[in-house]
Amino acid sequence: MGIVNVPNGLSVSRLFLGASALGLIHAGMFGWALVLFLLAAITDTLDGYVARLLHQETAFGRQLDPMIDKLLIAAVLIFLVAVPGGGVPAWMVAVIVSRELIIQWLRSMMEGKGVAFGAKSAGKLKTVLQCAAIVAALLALAMAPDAPSWVVSARDVLLWAAVLLTIYSGVEYFAAAAPLLREDRAGG
Repeated sequence: MGIVNVPNGLSVSRLFLGASALGLIHAGMFGWALVLFLLAAITDTLDGYVARLLHQETAFGRQLDPMIDKLLIAAVLIFLVAVPGGGVPAWMVAVIVSRELIIQWLRSMMEGKGVAFGAKSAGKLKTVLQCAAIVAALLALAMAPDAPSWVVSARDVLLWAAVLLTIYSGVEYFAAAAPLLREDRAGG
């Protein structure tokens, strides 16, 4: 099965939506950035569903989808760190981006060995929490300076939850890959 298919097209569309959202964040148009980010998040839900529905699941797609997720989330978070009063601490973004790069490397290694290493439940929930935190941050910025305290509190709680689950799911991925990594070391 080729790499040009509907689910991979949805994944790639997320790149364009994300790049547009970044431009809007840079321009201070946080409400519109929120709309585009939400559309991008919807394509993330759709691509996996469509891949299963159309029987178009591929090793390429298993790597493309999470890589684009990581690029989108990392880029938006980095842009939000730069927004004065954005409420997104740089250290949290550093933890999230570091974990994402390490797990993408691990996924690539496993897929290179012919081992399907798709997303786990905690990893999927982590992505949902990261997206929810970004939505809350963009909403708070769009409503600033009159953002209700509950929106700001929701942003902060979601950011902390996303960071904690990001760390937990990273450990879970390493635990799943450890036996294969040990086999490699013992065999080589």
